[in-house]
Amino acid sequence: MENNRLIRIPAPVVPGISDSVLDTRTGLLYVSGVYVPVPDNLERSMALTFGALREALERGGASFSSLIRLNVYLRPLDEETLQIYRRVRDSIIDPNNLPASTVVGVHTLYNGATIEIDAIAVT
Repeated sequence: MENNRLIRIPAPVVPGISDSVLDTRTGLLYVSGVYVPVPDNLERSMALTFGALREALERGGASFSSLIRLNVYLRPLDEETLQIYRRVRDSIIDPNNLPASTVVGVHTLYNGATIEIDAIAVT
């Protein structure tokens, strides 16, 4: 059964998955987990991951200002990592316009990543 209200946006790097799915009836864009692993440079990895999120949002017709939900997975999740994450996030997303979010500490992420983010935005 085909669902014409859903637009699946292919992942530019990883074949076989949807980078995001746009529900044309609600205008909600669901972005799959994005990550950019940078060994030994947590802050750079976070900044590049937010850059990959920006690209995914733009491909779906959204932006950081239209984010309504962020799920963030960090490895490791300790006070230092959390402070770095908040500093990077606040330099990219307006701290007065933050989406609802959850930060989860995880044991491992694909390909040695230290951060992965999935999101929901309004288009």
